[in-house]
Amino acid sequence: MKWNSTITKIGQQAIEADGKMVILFSDNVTADLNDVSVIQKFDDTTPVSQFVFKKGDTITIDGQTYVADYVGAMVESNMKALGHITIFFDQKKPKNPMANAVYLTFADKQTFPEFNVGDEIIYEHV
Repeated sequence: MKWNSTITKIGQQAIEADGKMVILFSDNVTADLNDVSVIQKFDDTTPVSQFVFKKGDTITIDGQTYVADYVGAMVESNMKALGHITIFFDQKKPKNPMANAVYLTFADKQTFPEFNVGDEIIYEHV
């Protein structure tokens, strides 16, 4: 199954300079989190209420498809309730990873994606 979202806003501090982490929320995010988050809106044809995501599933951003090496226990419930996950790019999973985190490893020639308002994010449960 696939879920499509569109980036509707990018907070002023949402993209780290070193390109290692991004926090995603739906548009019901609090004002405090707005500046540090990428805001996404899910397509009505792919309701987030049915979201499923496991290790080995993929996220496509900026035309690059990344494979999930780790998916925290709270990822599915947080996406359904808040449209929220934290994505870590090309980092080793720590001993105690965050429950709302997805860790993605770069394949050959992959880089940190660009995030732009209007761009699509595709989550695929394979």
